[in-house]
Amino acid sequence: MKVCIRWMLKAAAAAVMLLFLFQTAAAAGTGDVPFVMPVGDMAPRVPTKPMEMLSSEDAAQINEKMASYSAEAESLLINRAEQYFYYETLEPTTKQIYDLLYQVACDPVNEGNIGLLMTDEDPSSDEFYDKYNLAYRAICFDHPELFWLYSGEEAGICYASEALVMNGLYYVYFLMNEPFTGYTQQMTAFNTAADAFLADIDTGISEYETIRQIHDKLVDMVNYDDAAASAISFGRGQDLAHTAYGSLVADSDGKDHFAVCDGYSLAIEYMCQQCGIEVAFNAGMAGSDPDNAGGHAWNVVKINGEWYELDSTWDDLGSLLDDYPEGSEMYNYCLEMLGDHDYVETYNRRLFLVSTDVISHFVPGDEYVYTTQDQMYELRPAQESVHIRLENDGSDENFDARILQYAPVAEHSFAW
Repeated sequence: MKVCIRWMLKAAAAAVMLLFLFQTAAAAGTGDVPFVMPVGDMAPRVPTKPMEMLSSEDAAQINEKMASYSAEAESLLINRAEQYFYYETLEPTTKQIYDLLYQVACDPVNEGNIGLLMTDEDPSSDEFYDKYNLAYRAICFDHPELFWLYSGEEAGICYASEALVMNGLYYVYFLMNEPFTGYTQQMTAFNTAADAFLADIDTGISEYETIRQIHDKLVDMVNYDDAAASAISFGRGQDLAHTAYGSLVADSDGKDHFAVCDGYSLAIEYMCQQCGIEVAFNAGMAGSDPDNAGGHAWNVVKINGEWYELDSTWDDLGSLLDDYPEGSEMYNYCLEMLGDHDYVETYNRRLFLVSTDVISHFVPGDEYVYTTQDQMYELRPAQESVHIRLENDGSDENFDARILQYAPVAEHSFAW
């Protein structure tokens, strides 16, 4: 949490500097006005709780629940992806755990829906705990429809065992911490919103045109959730704004289409999956430079057989309006800028289908400068910036880094 507070302090300092620059420019009657991109907005994750030790009586009760369970005829979980990127990076036992997590997620309301793994690996060992957490994070990154599992705010899955060898194997159970009572309502709202989003996406054209439609529609629809981003430093990092649900439906406060970076990115991922486009969630640090970088998320998508990077959060020019009081001079200038269709079209795809090198060392050109109609200011929402991928630092409990280190690398920018 100290790291997140440091990020927020840096962002606050940058905002103060922005205000100073704007006031100085206003006093002089003309000026160059830069903006600050959001950083430190990806919530940190903590490992799941260790294995629960069962008594023989507890194990017997679990077996009775499993025996009486009748699966729902149709799951509310919908994902049309043909393959899941991070699943393919896992070793066999971790893949089995991943599969069982998904089984439980398909019906998290019924207490009888329990996954069973029979393994020769001791479930009470550090090695098994390690594999469990890797599977848990991989499934969260692969399946944006499991927004409630990613946020961890209302529901989670645990594992339990007697840790006794029976016929040469350990029996390990995967089950909900408690039934997820809000599942049907939230999943129905999510599925309805996803269907509405996809209703006018034309998938009968090129992959490029399909992802362009998804990207542009999401950027136009979603509002950046400053409140959820600020709450990270106060220990409230698990808002639905961090999920695809925040983008497509609402954040935890009920604000429609409010999200932060991981919420934008998971929504992009889900929509691409529904349209048959290979995609991966990516994360790391981003900011004006390495010293002013905070936690951030974006995507890597595969178009015509090649990987490209995109950052829909930073492409959302419209979210700048939220940073100024309605009716203020700066608000009106931003509103004017947003009314310039050609400028918005250019800006809103500045980090769209670019190479890893470009997104890692972005240097904006003159095409991203907007001169106000009264010739008083040059507005520069696109700043020189860096995206630093999350790399495995050797820490055993940094499960995000150990999964995301395998994110695809984009070698080229798309020529469009």
